[in-house]
Amino acid sequence: MNSRYLGLVRLPAAAALAAALLSACGGGGGGGGGAPPPPTVTISGRITFDRIPFDTVLNNGLNPAIVVNSPARQVTVQAIAATGQTVLATGTTDSSGNYSLSVPSNTSLFIRARAEMIKTDAAPTWNFSVRNNTTAGTNDALYAIDGSPASSGAANSTRDLNAPTGFGTNSYTGERAAAPFAILDTVFRAKELVLTATPNAAFPELRLFWSPNNRPTVGRFCPDDGDIGTSSYIVFANGELDDCNKPNADGIYVLGDFANGSGDTDEFDQSVIAHEFGHYVEDRFGRTDSIGGDHGGSETPLDLRVAFGEGWGNAFSAMSLGNPVYRDSQQGMQTEFFLDLEADDDLNEGWFSEISVGEILWDLFDATNEAGDTVALGFQPLFAVMTGAQVTTDALTSIFTLTSGLRVAQPTQQPGINGLLDGEDIAGRDDFGTDETNFGGVGSAQDLLPIYRNIVRNDPAGPLTVCSRSPFGDASSNKLGNRVFLRFTNDVQRLVTITVNGDNSGGGVPATDPDIFVLRRGALAAFGVGNTLGTETISQAPLPAGVFIIEVYDFAIDTVVSPLPRCMTVSVTGN
Repeated sequence: MNSRYLGLVRLPAAAALAAALLSACGGGGGGGGGAPPPPTVTISGRITFDRIPFDTVLNNGLNPAIVVNSPARQVTVQAIAATGQTVLATGTTDSSGNYSLSVPSNTSLFIRARAEMIKTDAAPTWNFSVRNNTTAGTNDALYAIDGSPASSGAANSTRDLNAPTGFGTNSYTGERAAAPFAILDTVFRAKELVLTATPNAAFPELRLFWSPNNRPTVGRFCPDDGDIGTSSYIVFANGELDDCNKPNADGIYVLGDFANGSGDTDEFDQSVIAHEFGHYVEDRFGRTDSIGGDHGGSETPLDLRVAFGEGWGNAFSAMSLGNPVYRDSQQGMQTEFFLDLEADDDLNEGWFSEISVGEILWDLFDATNEAGDTVALGFQPLFAVMTGAQVTTDALTSIFTLTSGLRVAQPTQQPGINGLLDGEDIAGRDDFGTDETNFGGVGSAQDLLPIYRNIVRNDPAGPLTVCSRSPFGDASSNKLGNRVFLRFTNDVQRLVTITVNGDNSGGGVPATDPDIFVLRRGALAAFGVGNTLGTETISQAPLPAGVFIIEVYDFAIDTVVSPLPRCMTVSVTGN
């Protein structure tokens, strides 16, 4: 059976012929005066998919010679009339992939397994689906596999379906039917972890977009064409269009282009899928302030928000899979990037390192306590802070806010939590990292610390001088030192004007295109992103009482990589 796109991606099942075999002879013979057939019969069976696992040796990538037959858990199963395509019955597989449907007897039908997990009848609830973002005109068709049509007969019968990988000897030679179900099965595992902390969770709908055409791209995002940059969780602003001038749906976009063994496929990379699901959990259940952008490894210190978000994703992945080793296959299947959160990586440790954050979060969670790790909290305390104190903090989300909230919630664990921070060269203990001494080797301590500088309204000392830095040869503006954070406490509601002017008094060159973002507990309260040379102003912004973070940087560091600081003065005025 060939795939067809009818609002649904129908993939052939390897067990289609077996699915047509009935466990008893059908009724309906002529004459004889026997008992009439029952009005309904039960068709039951098992839905499975084949997973290509990682090789047992790190850095060897996936091993297609060892295929693991796996249950498709909690997926939707339907009995479809062979004529007219009417849905005759719908059910859900259990945790072993088993299903059972009551269908009309003596009716020609086939079994369909849909790449979706839906539960809406009672708490907990969820709606997860895997869709093809490159099926033009079908509104991101849902993947499914179909068995062969056969009569339901007059007695109960069994029909199994299996989704094969489609992989031949050295490359894909058939349809990759297993991929959507492998993605969904990782979602199942991640969802189960969240339920250990909040058993009655209501998961917001999540769509995962995979296609064998999804490929890495630089500077272009156009899902209809398969250009997705990398596997990532993406939330679009209202009215935001992609590089093909089209709107897109929020969700997780997953790489799938094998490209004759040189591409990057992620459907079997459980660490990658669970990592992106971790971003979804952080965003939809808690709060994330991360600005995203390029990251990876321990080479380059990151903006503290990005470091926390990516470290959380790595740790959540490990927690979901019960394995601290993160593995991401590359070059088709033959190699991989791997990271062991249980093995200390001492390169560029600190509050700006996603590796440090991931190692701390894993050690807070896991029951294995090595030297320097005396904490074993499990997931629930971490989730409670992520959905509580982390949401209401006045600071930007970071390892500081997480551990500060955790110390309050778990006072007896304070020495152990502090020990983990010390082990990663993190000295700050409050939400703002007030006592931090690690500046990541960017210039000098006074260039980067304190992490937040206080700014006051109508300061008699005059404007505050700050500098935006790009010392790492990277123009993505999400690295340590790129952006400056100012803490402004507004005692009553008032109109506030914020002025930024390029200035070289900070020891660098004047900023040429300053940008301003005013944040209140992660939400954007005001912004100024004009392109007037050397200046930016937010005029008469109505700010309520509270603590605000004023983020400033020179937009020019996005396009001009220079070790020279790009400096500016900042003032806040108002009645």
